[in-house]
Amino acid sequence: MRRTTALISLAAAAALLAGCADGAGDDPTSEEPTSEAPTTEPATEEPTEEPSTEEPTAETPSDEAVDGPAFPDSTAEQTSDQTAAALLLVDVRVAEHPGYDRLVLEFEGEGEPGWRVGYVEEASTQGQGDPIQVEGDALLAVTALHTMPDDMTGYYDGPREIDPDTEVVEEVFVDGTFEGETVVVLGIDDGEQPFRVFTLTDPTRLVVDVQDPED
Repeated sequence: MRRTTALISLAAAAALLAGCADGAGDDPTSEEPTSEAPTTEPATEEPTEEPSTEEPTAETPSDEAVDGPAFPDSTAEQTSDQTAAALLLVDVRVAEHPGYDRLVLEFEGEGEPGWRVGYVEEASTQGQGDPIQVEGDALLAVTALHTMPDDMTGYYDGPREIDPDTEVVEEVFVDGTFEGETVVVLGIDDGEQPFRVFTLTDPTRLVVDVQDPED
């Protein structure tokens, strides 16, 4: 009877030891690393704003919205003399605005131009003296003073005859620069109209606005 009990006890001890050995394999630190992809995937949304890769472009100066002095009551000649300037004509623009048409002469160089602007009976080219004929009932001669630098590189190479889509200015003739004076002649519709003259900077510009009597 005692021998049977001893055998049973030994069998129970062996089973207990086997169970402990099997439990040692359940340690989480002994698990092999998994090769499965994580359940949470990184966000794939594109950023809402991407940095611009466009190169800056050169734009026409913002002379469109600039207002000048009041228009005079008469159509008399206007002058202003600036003696310390050496300027190069690089662009000529004509545009329509509410109440007036605008001529812009853009220059490069040092200083500000003087001017002599007034109505004339007839006009001729500088140097050669050929008649200047433009559409319109009156001729407005625009002369920018002190506009002859030593280096003429980059001088205006646009058209000499301009047919703008404007109300008062019918046609523009760019005579060019001669002996320090740059001359542009405007053909004005419906006879002589009041005008104003002023300058702008950065870049240097001479502005002539011709009033529209019907606006």
